[in-house]
Amino acid sequence: MKNNMKNFLLVVFAFAATLSLNAQQTEWCATDQLLQKYIDANPGAEQKMMEDEAKIAAFSQLSVIKGGQNTKAPIITIPVVVHVIHYNGIGNITKQQIDDGIRVINEDFQMLNADTTNTRAIFKSVAADSQIEFKLANIDPNGECTEGVERVNSFTTYVGDNSTKALSYWPANEYLNVWLVNSISLGPTTLGYAVIPSSINTSNISRFGLVCKHDEWGSIGTANATDGRTATHEIGHSFNLRHPFQSGCGTGCNGSGDFVCDTPPTSAPTFGCNYTNNTCSNDVTGGTAQNPNPYSSNVPDQLENYMSYDDCVSLFTTGQKTRMHSSFNVFWFLNNMRTNANLIATGTNNGYVVQNCPPKAYIIDVQKKLICVGGQASFSEDSYQGNTITAYNWSFPGANPSTSTVANPTVTYITAGKHDVTLIVTNNGGSDTLVIQDYVNVTNPALANTGFGYNDGFESFLGFISDWVVVDPTKNSKWNRTQSASFSGNASAYLANYGVGANESDFLISPPIDLRQVVNPRFAFEVAFKSQTGSSDQLWCSISTNCGQSWTTRGVLSGSTLNTGTLNSANFIPSSASDWKTVFITTTAVMRTSNNVLFRFEFKSGGGNNIYIDNFRVDGASSVGISDNELLNNSFTAFPNPVTEGKLNINFMVDNAADNAKLFVTNMVGQQVKEIYSGSLNNDPYFFEMNTNDLSAGVYFVTLRTGSQNITRKIIIQ
Repeated sequence: MKNNMKNFLLVVFAFAATLSLNAQQTEWCATDQLLQKYIDANPGAEQKMMEDEAKIAAFSQLSVIKGGQNTKAPIITIPVVVHVIHYNGIGNITKQQIDDGIRVINEDFQMLNADTTNTRAIFKSVAADSQIEFKLANIDPNGECTEGVERVNSFTTYVGDNSTKALSYWPANEYLNVWLVNSISLGPTTLGYAVIPSSINTSNISRFGLVCKHDEWGSIGTANATDGRTATHEIGHSFNLRHPFQSGCGTGCNGSGDFVCDTPPTSAPTFGCNYTNNTCSNDVTGGTAQNPNPYSSNVPDQLENYMSYDDCVSLFTTGQKTRMHSSFNVFWFLNNMRTNANLIATGTNNGYVVQNCPPKAYIIDVQKKLICVGGQASFSEDSYQGNTITAYNWSFPGANPSTSTVANPTVTYITAGKHDVTLIVTNNGGSDTLVIQDYVNVTNPALANTGFGYNDGFESFLGFISDWVVVDPTKNSKWNRTQSASFSGNASAYLANYGVGANESDFLISPPIDLRQVVNPRFAFEVAFKSQTGSSDQLWCSISTNCGQSWTTRGVLSGSTLNTGTLNSANFIPSSASDWKTVFITTTAVMRTSNNVLFRFEFKSGGGNNIYIDNFRVDGASSVGISDNELLNNSFTAFPNPVTEGKLNINFMVDNAADNAKLFVTNMVGQQVKEIYSGSLNNDPYFFEMNTNDLSAGVYFVTLRTGSQNITRKIIIQ
């Protein structure tokens, strides 16, 4: 037992060694990183994992599992739910791509993948059909019909951590939860991660499953440039497989590394597909009756293994198959997942008869559409079929045609205003109706407000709801009108941001304004905002001259440019004129000659407080405001500061494109200690997340060098 503990600790320590030897730029799987954090935070974790390993070894000895290249039907069926976490439609992949991802993992786990022909002869004898299949659930946790897909619109799709998982979760002892996101904040090159079963208990079981970038799921749609094997790799972790390089060359194959003897150890992660790699010479060391070592001499690295980082993966081994099957006996939630009772409850059992379920109408792009009169708008649906949908009925008030019976219609809007869109889908089991109110906002330049003397103090409730467009992507909070505070008059526009948290964006868009009659026009408004300690809220001001088809950022308010007073940890409501300040936003030459200007407020929540806007107006005869050369400086933020949890967020908006930009960190004596980015920058917003765990506590400086500008922020790492 002592030797086993010693070997296990070697594996644990190797996690940290692997992470330090391999930069985040090359690590695309974050499973080891998260496991190490779990071990550090839970003193009893090592002992539990050792006990689990002993149980797995015992079950491996007792298991009678047909190995090798067999053709037996899968004996373990896994119900799957895919949670598509998108932001305003970005990352909202189609059902066809979801199905294709299921196809890929089934082929890989059942050794039906076409590239098995590329497996080298020395490893063909250990390649195995894992006898595991995956099915999208047909019945949800409430007993209702489902297609095994949940869709959530949230900015946390760019975070991809446990807060993202909390948005949509089905019981992990009944379904394998797959969360598809836009990016994962654990590292700039992270493509996915999973949770090792040994780190799961009843209190954290809602974390079990895998997180994967949407463009790594399947091989079509947004993933058309990939092979979909990231999900295969992460599911392997979910079923208790480790990396072949887990502890470098390690000791005996049954007591270190990935605990599997027919996967030769690898000294460190390797990339690409270099068949000459042979990084360990102890391939024949170790082995037991239940975990035999098939190698009698040194062999090359098994680049083909799905649990490696190489580009030519094509197999699981017999030993990995045995380990996965044994894990289903050891871990209660995995065991329950594959029981016949659970398969019946989730509609994934063999012989399941498709129920006569009514459809559920779904429109793919839920972001409000902004167009000009005479412009076209296209609509796409991805409704749950139930049985096959037999009829589509769309309604488009204000458009020509005003109705359609095709699945994905295109219509021309001829009437200005805000228009609902209705979709009714029908099958043999019934019908479902989806109405999205004010889905399409049509602007008529001929009806634009005259810019000369334009001023909206939000005094009219009807004027606010009819003239202004509110875009509330995540439904947590939205711009509204309030009579609780104002700079002048009796009302203002406000966003209830207190207690909302970070990573939310909400939009408020003005009615069209004709600026041609104003000399040197600029926009002006009063703002009231008091941040909380450590918050990073931003107000982005943008202008469109083409009915909202594209936007030009003209100002970013954050930090001191946004705050109108001292820090306030309470629910902020302005009570005096000193709580407000005036902001000016300048226009370009093109905007000054436009008869159809839209102004957009975008508030990006960073855990701060409520914000209020009053007296939005067109002001002339001045050029003082937030100009282009101030845009980068005002928008460049690094937070939280001080850094306490190993993660620094860096945001900025580039006003002038740069070919040789560089974002880097220096210490107190000016030495560069970290390069975050090097390359070209477009006129776009940029968001970076930097891991600071490899930096000692102290004072550092984050610098962005664009060629024409150098912007630096001091940060403190605790």
